[in-house]
Amino acid sequence: MMLLVAVLGLQAQNVEKQLRKGNRQYKKGDYVEAEVTYRKLLEALPNNADAQFNLGDALFQQENFQAAMEAFQKVLELTPDTKLKSKAVFNMGNSLLTQGRYYDAFQIYKLALKFNPENEDALYNLEYCRAHLVKSRIWVYPETPHGQVEASEKEAFNGQMITLTCKPDENYALSQYIVVKADDQQVTVNVNGSRFEMPKFDVIVTAELKQLHNINIDTKTKHGKISADRSKAIEGQQITLHAQPEPKYMVDHYHVYKTGSPTDSVPVNDTVFQMPDFDVTVTATFRTALRISVDTTAHGTIAVTDTLALPGQNIGIIVKPDPGYQLDELTVVSDSDPSTLAPVNDMNIFQMLDSDVTVKATFVESNEYYKVEADTAVKGGKVLPEVTQATWKQTVALRNEPEEGYQFKEYKICQLGDTSVHVQPLGNFFTMPDFDVMVSAVFEKQDGDNQEQQQDQQQDQQDQEQQDQQEQQQSQENQQDQQNQQQKQSPQDMSKEDAQRMLDALENQEKQTIEKVNEQQMRSQPKRKTDKDW
Repeated sequence: MMLLVAVLGLQAQNVEKQLRKGNRQYKKGDYVEAEVTYRKLLEALPNNADAQFNLGDALFQQENFQAAMEAFQKVLELTPDTKLKSKAVFNMGNSLLTQGRYYDAFQIYKLALKFNPENEDALYNLEYCRAHLVKSRIWVYPETPHGQVEASEKEAFNGQMITLTCKPDENYALSQYIVVKADDQQVTVNVNGSRFEMPKFDVIVTAELKQLHNINIDTKTKHGKISADRSKAIEGQQITLHAQPEPKYMVDHYHVYKTGSPTDSVPVNDTVFQMPDFDVTVTATFRTALRISVDTTAHGTIAVTDTLALPGQNIGIIVKPDPGYQLDELTVVSDSDPSTLAPVNDMNIFQMLDSDVTVKATFVESNEYYKVEADTAVKGGKVLPEVTQATWKQTVALRNEPEEGYQFKEYKICQLGDTSVHVQPLGNFFTMPDFDVMVSAVFEKQDGDNQEQQQDQQQDQQDQEQQDQQEQQQSQENQQDQQNQQQKQSPQDMSKEDAQRMLDALENQEKQTIEKVNEQQMRSQPKRKTDKDW
């Protein structure tokens, strides 16, 4: 027990030492070095709220505001201290305010004050944000052809996210939302999926809807079945095809054409085509697949990425030497003519012959291993090679672990110490070159808006297929009511007048807020200090 106490005491001393080291680096302005120190400390003690807080500060100073936000968010999970939570939330607000995101920062500062009502800096910055917020109107165009559009708000502050929904008429679907400035429709507002960020002026919202066309499947195809990822689509949508071949068969090619006119073909790229502005029929040709066999061999194993293939198809060979051995030679031999070989390139890939083939390998003794290092500085996740060393031409499998809110995009492999020399990954593995390598990866923030758009479109399609006459009638009644409320005035004329009046009123309100702040002898700039928890 005494030893345990001594060890714990020593550990605590080491934690304080590392924390002080990071703080010294931070005070000197060495923010990158401070970040590295804090991260190392958190690897050993992931629940250390002080190190987590200071990591956020170091990231903030590097203007990596998104990462700083995530670091401060983590503090809220690690400590019950409401004052420390208030400081962390305050710094989250600073990260948003520095980017000019006044509405989001305003909401965050309110949260900081809930944790600690005496946080004067949060109160000041709250008022600072309030002075920069203008509420504008959202006019939904009442005569959207072939459907009805709704917005989540009728008026909103600049920076506020607005969600749009659409109820298309039967046999129509949403193509895109259109948001423009109310008094100058040449000025457009970017819509990401079904959401847009409210600007500092009134807007008009409408949508473009297109007619749905049928995707018909030829059920008379021989040696297999085909399907599409949807039964109806609008012009421009991407359609993916799938096949279920009978045993020992594969798809040779797909054929998409205008229904009733087989000569009017639609281009197909592998398994994908773009929907035209007419109904289509999909068919396919299946052919006997060619077999790829693998010979057993001593001192290692080999496998192939596909056991059935078509002529010309690229096939990868997976090589796993036993310890103390490396690949000597790979050969691919035609089963119908042993004198015919398929060349194998440096990445252990060959092009399928027009016959069944057998893959053979030989291994030789070798202790010459090359390093496989994982890049630990990857943002948004981890990259995990299956081994830390490998022999020449050995196949190395890769895994990745995205952090919450991120998704894997691609691997990046280069020579260790020379990022100009690249190694081509092959899906989730690569072939080891004759030099040490560094394995990295790219993770990107999950695009919730695009996912939401896809879900919305799928739901819209289902709604249209199930829509009955009562829903159509209700939609017409709602549209008529909206038109009556607009008093049959065009949205352009009405919004232009209201826009000017509203902007004048809100500018006066903003001036009054600023004057109030000045009367309270507050500074003319926001308090953006990071409140380091030294």
